[in-house]
Amino acid sequence: MTAIDIKKTLVKEVEELSVDALQEVLDFVEFLKIKRWRNRLHVSVSQQGVADDLRALEMDSLVHLEEEFANYKEEFPYE
Repeated sequence: MTAIDIKKTLVKEVEELSVDALQEVLDFVEFLKIKRWRNRLHVSVSQQGVADDLRALEMDSLVHLEEEFANYKEEFPYE
């Protein structure tokens, strides 16, 4: 299967999913992107300082997002 065939199949398959399932797919795609990004960070020891800074920044962002969306379901209930 070519990349184009895979993309077409994915589009066809996700059209039938619920909003919740679509969110799960999006979360998984983002997870894969982050995983690949992290693997690229560990390429060189000389870049270790940068990788450490980015990890710290990532943790700060995660804490911020958790605080920002702590009451999301209560504030924006799914109808």
